[in-house]
Amino acid sequence: MRMLHLSAALLAATKFVSPAAESARVVIITPHNEAIRQEFGRGFAAWHEREFQQPAAVEWREMGGTSASLRFVQSEFASKPEGIGMDLFFGGGLEPFLFLADNGFAESHTPAAEILNAIPPQVTGVELFDPGHRWYGAAISSFGILQNLRVQQLAGLPLATRWEDLARPELAGWVAAGDPRNSGTMNVMFESFLQAYGWEKGWQILHQLGGNIREFDRISSATARSTALGQTAYALAIDFYGFTQVAALGKSNLTFSLPDDFTAINPDGIALLKGAPNRETAKRFIDFTLGEPGQKLWFLPLGHPEGPQRNSIERMSVRPDFYERFAAESNIQFSPFKLKQSFTYDAALGRERREVVAALVGALLVDTHDDLKKTWKALAAAGLPKDKLGELGRMPLTAEEAMALAKMEWKDSAVRNAKKTEWQTWARAKYRRLK
Repeated sequence: MRMLHLSAALLAATKFVSPAAESARVVIITPHNEAIRQEFGRGFAAWHEREFQQPAAVEWREMGGTSASLRFVQSEFASKPEGIGMDLFFGGGLEPFLFLADNGFAESHTPAAEILNAIPPQVTGVELFDPGHRWYGAAISSFGILQNLRVQQLAGLPLATRWEDLARPELAGWVAAGDPRNSGTMNVMFESFLQAYGWEKGWQILHQLGGNIREFDRISSATARSTALGQTAYALAIDFYGFTQVAALGKSNLTFSLPDDFTAINPDGIALLKGAPNRETAKRFIDFTLGEPGQKLWFLPLGHPEGPQRNSIERMSVRPDFYERFAAESNIQFSPFKLKQSFTYDAALGRERREVVAALVGALLVDTHDDLKKTWKALAAAGLPKDKLGELGRMPLTAEEAMALAKMEWKDSAVRNAKKTEWQTWARAKYRRLK
């Protein structure tokens, strides 16, 4: 993984201190947005003073995203192997935490039994915490489709119930998605297609879906906003962006649903970093986050006495009992623990080939998007001939070749740059042949 070096000035510029005295402190690096940082900073400070009669402050380090945060941590540990002056890594899905544990950057912490016993080991076959207690799922993420019902009605568009519905040619220009090179959320969503459908069929659907996408947004949150504003009618979205928009605009205008064919379920983690300088306070923050007080911040609506007070969060809890206990109060309408599906997202596979898959999406769908849209429009006008649809989804390498590239040559920046250029050239030539 490429190293990232940040100056002390930049690091200081990203500091946010929750309002509390400095008696106890915890330093957390996170890709979480400001709403989550504010609510968990406030909530932890209040909880800590109640439980330990001592003020506490959270100092946040925010680098702009999961990939940047993880690269920074790796870079810092390379020069400071015993500790990097930070206590916790919080947020960013599951893959970063597998990396932290595998590389010895995360240390074990076991919460009290009443906290740990309330969290099952798995959800839909995906681990909710590390058996060695080096990381925990702090919340659960699911990936689905946010839909603008009002726009669909006005434009005569169908309700999507399966991922494949988004590849229908009449949806051209009405679908929103992000660039997986910048968004960990979008990377998981695109990787899910490849795991659920297989490499060949998955890329076939992604090419057709790519032809329908209005534009690839740089950040994943922008996709939900464009659908909420009516610029698009469908958005590939992580659940909390979807739930937040539905809560703001109403269920008669928007709906967020998990497609019938498959959905990826992924814990959003927290881990104690090696050499944490504020170890005891950091452990308490983990306990707060996994216990009822923290889980209520995720799950309960804005303004609830035990929920968030300034910002809507709308995240799924890792505690199964919450879904029945707070069914009448929460905006979250389904429990991931009751999903009946055979698909299980393989986070380890996704992590191994993440950079290669993101680069392929970038070269074949994003950087050549104008060519792809024109080709897709021409194929739709021609009645979607099967031979040309097959050619549209053809790839420059197999799944086995992609994995081999990820494990070996991809570490060489010269190889990476050459491959990206080669794939772009290959894609443009393919699209020209098909028009």
